[in-house]
Amino acid sequence: MTAPLSETELRALLTREEGQFLEFKSLWDLSGGTRRPIERRVVRDMIAECVAAFANAEGGTLVLGVDDDGTPSGHGYPTDEVGKFRQVPSNRIRTPAGESPVAASSQVITVDGHELILFHVASSPSAVMVDGDGFPFRAGDRVIQEPQEVINERKQAYRRVGFEQRVRADASLEDLDLELVRALVPNLVRSDLTIPAVLEAYGLVFPKAGGVAVTNAALLLFGKAPLGRWHPHLDVRFFRVVGTERKPGAARNVTQVGRVELPIARIIPEAYKIAAQHIRKSEKLHHLFFREVPEYPDFAWQEAIVNAVAHRDYADQGRGVEVWFYDDRMEVLSPGDLVPPVTLEQLRGGAPIHSSRNPLIARILVEAGIMREEGEGVPRMFAEMSESFLRHPEFEVRDSSFRVTLRNTPVFEGPSVEWKQMVERLPLTTAQRRVLLAHPEGFTNEEYRELNKVDRDQAYREIQEMVTMGVLTPEGHGRGASYHLSPELHATRAWLEGRLPALRMFFTTHEALKNADYRELFGVARPVATRELGRLVAQDYLIPEGERRGAQYRPGPRLARGGPK
Repeated sequence: MTAPLSETELRALLTREEGQFLEFKSLWDLSGGTRRPIERRVVRDMIAECVAAFANAEGGTLVLGVDDDGTPSGHGYPTDEVGKFRQVPSNRIRTPAGESPVAASSQVITVDGHELILFHVASSPSAVMVDGDGFPFRAGDRVIQEPQEVINERKQAYRRVGFEQRVRADASLEDLDLELVRALVPNLVRSDLTIPAVLEAYGLVFPKAGGVAVTNAALLLFGKAPLGRWHPHLDVRFFRVVGTERKPGAARNVTQVGRVELPIARIIPEAYKIAAQHIRKSEKLHHLFFREVPEYPDFAWQEAIVNAVAHRDYADQGRGVEVWFYDDRMEVLSPGDLVPPVTLEQLRGGAPIHSSRNPLIARILVEAGIMREEGEGVPRMFAEMSESFLRHPEFEVRDSSFRVTLRNTPVFEGPSVEWKQMVERLPLTTAQRRVLLAHPEGFTNEEYRELNKVDRDQAYREIQEMVTMGVLTPEGHGRGASYHLSPELHATRAWLEGRLPALRMFFTTHEALKNADYRELFGVARPVATRELGRLVAQDYLIPEGERRGAQYRPGPRLARGGPK
């Protein structure tokens, strides 16, 4: 939005988190125990970089004089210096040809006695640079440097595939559900602007002679039924396949299990509901986590669906989004190839990537809290799948369709329930637990790197932490070094693996265990049995009842949850 904000509207803005379209900056230097204004040159550099970064992306708002948590703290500069700050976009930002094309308005406003400086920045038609300091770009809540040609390629791709930006001559405001706009983005509906004016501020409608021009993006987001007037496949369909491959004809094993057809503003939550009904509890993952868990992490499958809806090629009106559930995987398909400069190699590497076929739709979904900031989703999908000991997401482009595949088969099964339970209790990171489960007999730095997708130095640090804790014992030196369980941990593992399976089997036919039963099971003397039973009680494998010769033991929580299903 380029119109000045009122104090009420600014207060609402300050409650939002920083992200793709918003940044707060404090203007105070608190180092050295004193509070003094940041050097003026630093402020000017800050303004130039942030404004150019917004202009090179989809635009946004920079608020100066606000702490990271949204608390106004003001500034300590004289009025003439504030005026110079407001001139920075026109003085410092250029195209390589020397033009100054940035559309950035500024305002000064007082909140709680603190004067704030705001810059409202529109997206520029081509890449802009800060004089002598490169091409900044806004990616999520960060500013990064990107080559001029990459930014221009992205902007050209938006214009080239911009079905969402085309105007529908046969549509009017009467075809939009304006109350749906109010419900979706209440923080964007300003007191001094009508809902149509808000839509105009976001580029979803345009004034024209005798009325308002309505874009495809507005109709896809907020169109009234019947939706087929605006797009014949504004839907998400769900299929269940019995087995791991589709079969045709008499052996057909495919059933459509759901379909939702709604405006984009409503379709994503409903798609989540249907998908959740068909994501099962995974027995394989149950053994890794010791509790019932879904086949796929919620964030991973939800991100795949929301990205399919937000970034699909709506110019392809013969297909919609499809979600397929197989016995071993889940696939989400959306019409359209990748949008430059995104590549399959980047996606498969889990890199944070910022590019959208439909930037108008994506911006509304991000600001409404339905979709995460662009560039954040793919890395977190990788992290969530890794946290669940699952394979990384797979990406493929085939027949002008983009496919995301999530597999429910763990990277490894682990050697035994007993070892998994021991690893669970160790004060380690997920990556460290993962290598102990995958390589219980020992591993090298290279195997650690391959399993956890980290570099040599990080692998070394994390392995050394386990050595220091007494979990591992190193053998050899340098690149030939290997790491094995410490003697104490190895002995404990061997003892538990020798005791717990037999105890589980015993409790399938007996309600309680006595000292004599234990001695008979394992051929040990009474003092050894008494000592070992005490260890099993201390570790929650057994629960004692009674005293002295009347003492007996029942299965504890850790023994019960490791038993047969």
